[in-house]
Amino acid sequence: MGSLPIIGIPYRAAMSGNWKSMLHHYRERVLHVPFPVTLSEDTALHLAVYSKQEQPLKDLLEIVNDMEFLVPNETESLVTVTGSILPEIEFLKRKNKFGNTVLHEATIYGNYEAVRLLVDSNCEDLLKETNNYGETPLFTAAGFAEAEIVEFLIRSKPQQCVDDNGHLLSIHIKRTKDDLSILSNAIRGQHFETALLLLELDDSLHKLKDKDGVTALQLLAQMPTAFESGFPMGICGRLIYCCLPVKRHHEVKSQVETWLEERKRDLESGQGRNSEDLGSGSERNQRGGILKYLKVPKGCWLEGIWKKKKKHVFALRFAKSLIEKDESFESEGEEGQEGKQTVLLSSQITTGDQNKEEEGQTSKITSEAKEIKNVQCPTAQTSLIKSSLTIKVESPLFTATRRGIEKIVEMIIKKHPHAIENHNKEGQSILDMAVMYRQKKIFDFLKQQKIPLARMRRVVDSKGNTLLHHVAEKGKNSGVTKPGPALQLQEELQWFEQVQKLIPSNYVPLLNDEGMTARECFENTHKEPLKEAQRWIKETSQSCSTVAALVATVVFAAAYTVPGGSDENGKPNFINSPYFLIFTVSDVVSLASSLTSLVVFLSLLTSPIELQDFHISLPRKLIVGFTFLFFSVITTMLSFGATILILIQSERKLTTLLLSIASFLPVLVFGIMQFRLYVSFMGSTYNILKIAWKAHSSSLVPCLPWGKKLRRED
Repeated sequence: MGSLPIIGIPYRAAMSGNWKSMLHHYRERVLHVPFPVTLSEDTALHLAVYSKQEQPLKDLLEIVNDMEFLVPNETESLVTVTGSILPEIEFLKRKNKFGNTVLHEATIYGNYEAVRLLVDSNCEDLLKETNNYGETPLFTAAGFAEAEIVEFLIRSKPQQCVDDNGHLLSIHIKRTKDDLSILSNAIRGQHFETALLLLELDDSLHKLKDKDGVTALQLLAQMPTAFESGFPMGICGRLIYCCLPVKRHHEVKSQVETWLEERKRDLESGQGRNSEDLGSGSERNQRGGILKYLKVPKGCWLEGIWKKKKKHVFALRFAKSLIEKDESFESEGEEGQEGKQTVLLSSQITTGDQNKEEEGQTSKITSEAKEIKNVQCPTAQTSLIKSSLTIKVESPLFTATRRGIEKIVEMIIKKHPHAIENHNKEGQSILDMAVMYRQKKIFDFLKQQKIPLARMRRVVDSKGNTLLHHVAEKGKNSGVTKPGPALQLQEELQWFEQVQKLIPSNYVPLLNDEGMTARECFENTHKEPLKEAQRWIKETSQSCSTVAALVATVVFAAAYTVPGGSDENGKPNFINSPYFLIFTVSDVVSLASSLTSLVVFLSLLTSPIELQDFHISLPRKLIVGFTFLFFSVITTMLSFGATILILIQSERKLTTLLLSIASFLPVLVFGIMQFRLYVSFMGSTYNILKIAWKAHSSSLVPCLPWGKKLRRED
């Protein structure tokens, strides 16, 4: 059909939200109804679904049904069509520039009432109409709308959605443009309730792949924000998150099965089935749950938290269902054969130390390791040929490990324990991936798998990298949790030490294919972070030492300027006031604290700063300096407040309270601005002390009077 003239008046009315004006236009100009109103060739019915209301579309459908129309045919001539059925069919199947019918647009926009009106119309097979991408309205509903619309479509028109076996019709399963499945479409839209509904209805959907060979589980494993671990929350938000319930049970599958059984009986008895609706009129009123009960307004932040939790809960349920149905882990054991992957046995290498004087022994260990790899693994040329011929998509287990979705990792390993032994084409295990991408929770979980851990910690990949070498891969670090370059570098050093304790001691000096040890790789890749951390330490120390010097100057001068003055004997006039005692003590403490802080920061400025110093020495000095500086600021303001209260003898409690608040306002601002950094320092120091205590407890505890008792309790 050629192009039709665009009618702009109703479009302007719709853009301004004046739907009554648009309807008035069409009641007076019936011939304009079939004409497009936008450059995308949308008709009035397409626009009506954007109102999020039922009435505009309902009124337009009444106009279509009740009146006689002139409908343009393919030859652009005007054909008179009389009746109440044919016009409605013609208009409801009319498509815009993208091939979308009105029902397509209603599902995309999530207009439930419009979907209900269109499905209940006299237009048959409306659910089977496809757009230019090969998408049916059920397909678009899965990717854009809520689960209630998908559920309504299946319940209302089961004969247009499922076959005699209860599976989705092939027209709904994939779109023709890129073979994207309806299940993957729901995952991309993060409509996991819809995805779970579809999977429960047709469990064969989990096997479908797109043109790149990506399955639903592989796609889900790339979405860390779909799970609770990818949604950081504060204390208040976490408390509310835990209290909000999410409960939803789908009955679509059982209802479809009942409908199929009744249909089968009717066919066997020779009777037609009049009713094809499974009953779907009440499920919308059941939605809202506790939010509706609490009368939470739409758009409230509480609704946002509830929607997040709902998404996380259904994503977890959906992932569990996919993992239980997935059989690909049974054949993934050969994935590691595409690359070189080596596990060195203790009998095949000699014991080596990390000392520089044993470099000859290190070379011997490395040469033996390379000989073993050349025997066990294909040559580089063979490996290259294989990789060029066979392109395999990354396993969901490796993707989830890399993205930090520990729930998927845990469920896969618990359901398929042997999957933990798989390796990727570089010969790396999931423990290597967890170390590379700094996924500490997954790392801790894998450490609990004692038997597989004994093998995974001894893996050498196709480039000769051990588990410790992967710590040096700074570019893949996605697990930074601390502010400031110095604390981030400290976190890297702690991670290196933690991994070093895990691997066998004779693996520490191994060289990779580039001839570098893990320590050398780490130092090489962390040159820039080291420079940034050194610069940050210098700038922070200079700033803090300046503040400490200013505080010391102020409190030193205040010590000789007694508030209220002195008498002729040099005795302070307000020496008997309790506020004077507060002033004296706080002034002395502030002076001592500021001078101590100044000395600490000056030592940081004058001392050499090397890489290893960021592990324990520098954080310890910084926490001492920050503690004394923070304490000196607090006591300085306390001294200032006491001075004000001494000079202004007010009997009004309100005045005293306001003066106290004003005095401590700078302390509050300072605390808020530096709290996160201070807590990070405290956390680092606590971890260091905890490690030191564990290391020396065996020798220290027995010497204490209660040592034997503690050892017995352990």
